[in-house]
Amino acid sequence: MAEPLQPGFLSDADDILICLPGQPGHGYIEGNTAPISPETIERLICDSGTINITFDQLDRPLDVGHEQRLFNRAQRRALAARDGGCRWPGCDRPPAFTEAHHIQHWQRDNGRTDINQGILLCRAHHLLLHNQRWQVFEDDGRYWLRPPATIDPGQALIEMPSRTRPRPTSARTH
Repeated sequence: MAEPLQPGFLSDADDILICLPGQPGHGYIEGNTAPISPETIERLICDSGTINITFDQLDRPLDVGHEQRLFNRAQRRALAARDGGCRWPGCDRPPAFTEAHHIQHWQRDNGRTDINQGILLCRAHHLLLHNQRWQVFEDDGRYWLRPPATIDPGQALIEMPSRTRPRPTSARTH
C-alpha cells in the first residue's frame, strides 16, 4: 500500500506522470497507485506545467523538453490589477487566493502564456471549470463563461466582469 501523500505533494511538475493530452486514459501521481482523471490532469498542467519527454520504440527517453508554461510574477500582477480577484460570477476571492488559468489550454490547444489569454480563478472555481468542462472565452477584452451542456443545454454565455474599478484614461497610459 502506498504511503499517504503529505500536504503540498503537488509542488513540482516532476510529481505527475500523465497520459498524452487528448488520448483516452488516466494519469498517476508519483508515489500513489490511484489513477487520476483526465480533467484532474488538465487542471494540474494548468497549475504546474509540463516537461515533455520523447521516447524511442523501446521506451528509452531520448529528449527532455523544457517548460515555458507558467505566468510569471509580473504577468500575475497585471492579471491581479485587471481582474481584481476571481472572475467567476459572484465570487469574492481576492488575487492572493487565485490561480492563473490559460483560456486556451497550454498543452492541448498550444495556448500562449499571454496576459490576454489568462484569467484569475480561485482554486474552487478553477477545479470546477476543469472538472465539469466549463469554457472561458475572451472577446475584445471582455471575458465570457460557457457552461457545459449538462448544466445548461443551450450553453448561454455568462459575462465574467472584472472586480477592479475602471481607471481614468490618463492612468492607463502610464
